[in-house]
Amino acid sequence: MLKNSSKTTRTAVWVAAALSLVTGGVYAGVAGASAAPAAKAAAPGARAAAPYAQAAAVVNADGSINRSKGISSVTKPAVGKYCVELEDKDLDLTKLVPVATLQYTSFEYGIRISYWPHPDCGGRADTIHVITGMPNRWVDQAFGIVVP
Repeated sequence: MLKNSSKTTRTAVWVAAALSLVTGGVYAGVAGASAAPAAKAAAPGARAAAPYAQAAAVVNADGSINRSKGISSVTKPAVGKYCVELEDKDLDLTKLVPVATLQYTSFEYGIRISYWPHPDCGGRADTIHVITGMPNRWVDQAFGIVVP
């Protein structure tokens, strides 16, 4: 459907999809407040409507999934660190361009994504490593992630 569209139109569609996932989320914690790190995987929440995304999710600060599409689980190996496992094991993480945005937080915090298999996530090729907070001061934060 978007093949014959202009680059500007395609970009606008992707941005709108990412923003709709992020702005519709439910805040699940207070900045800086975090529970003990959980090693178990959070079960997927409600199904997300993301027609042009291969995978997308709204992840709560505690690692639970608010809603998702194409995400099999989220694990939380440490404070502010998340491992987002993709359902489609054939997707090549080194060729994807995932986008993540923090929800309901101040501008002092950031979000980072690893574009290659990361040791925190067992080096799995089907898992995106996401960290939130500031270097040397990671904090649990709710976020949205989209894999176009």
